[in-house]
Amino acid sequence: MRIKVATHSGFCFGVKRAINIAEKNLADPRYKNKIYSLGAIIHNPQVVDDLSKKGLKVIKDISSAKKGAVIISSHGAPIETIEKIKAMGLKLIDASCPFVKYAHDIVKRLKREGYRVLIIGDKKHPEVKALLSLAGKGGNKAKIGVVSQTTQNKGNYIKEVLDILKEDFKEVRVFNTICNDTSRRQTLARRLLKDRDVVIVVGGRNSANTKRLWQICKESGASSFHIETPGELKKSYFRGKSRAGIVSGASTPDSMVKKVAQKIKNLTKEG
Repeated sequence: MRIKVATHSGFCFGVKRAINIAEKNLADPRYKNKIYSLGAIIHNPQVVDDLSKKGLKVIKDISSAKKGAVIISSHGAPIETIEKIKAMGLKLIDASCPFVKYAHDIVKRLKREGYRVLIIGDKKHPEVKALLSLAGKGGNKAKIGVVSQTTQNKGNYIKEVLDILKEDFKEVRVFNTICNDTSRRQTLARRLLKDRDVVIVVGGRNSANTKRLWQICKESGASSFHIETPGELKKSYFRGKSRAGIVSGASTPDSMVKKVAQKIKNLTKEG
């Protein structure tokens, strides 16, 4: 079995930054056993589990936090949540990805200038929830500003924008808020697909950018499988195949990608 890993894999800049912020604060004696993350700090269950073992308490509701500090995940948080954290007297540690913050700044400016803000993305995703809280309701229906969730498929975003352009309006402003890393991974995944007969997509099942990569692979017609860990791989995935490709989501560590590659070698050696 010939195995090829996409040339851009492992953690993206924003994920590395969030993990470094978490680990730095977990090592701070002031916050020992008193540091919380509102939801998963990144969308990779294995990495979040490792951080939990170091003392990070993952909570669903900010009311569960006691004295100490709260880390805002790489996806950002609604302004109402941030205000509540401050009102509770908790230390606020912002690990939001800079690309996400860039989208925040655009939405705030559009709202300030009276635009009705349209956000293309997964409504239930924490990043989109944060953007919606900044956009608010209302705005001039004739003046439209459009932004995207940072992990959207660029092709899908363009299709949505073209549909919006069919509506009745006087002015529309469209911003490309898809992060560079997401675009690059999608481009490299398409390139990898050209000479692979099976592709393994590695990343959290709750990871939006990983799901986009898998969608791209499936739409190409290639035999593709989305896994989180090497233990999910099956011999049947590689039966009759000779060229395997591996792509990873932005919150998947390099070490996991290497383990997957080794597991594929072991499985295919066994025949």
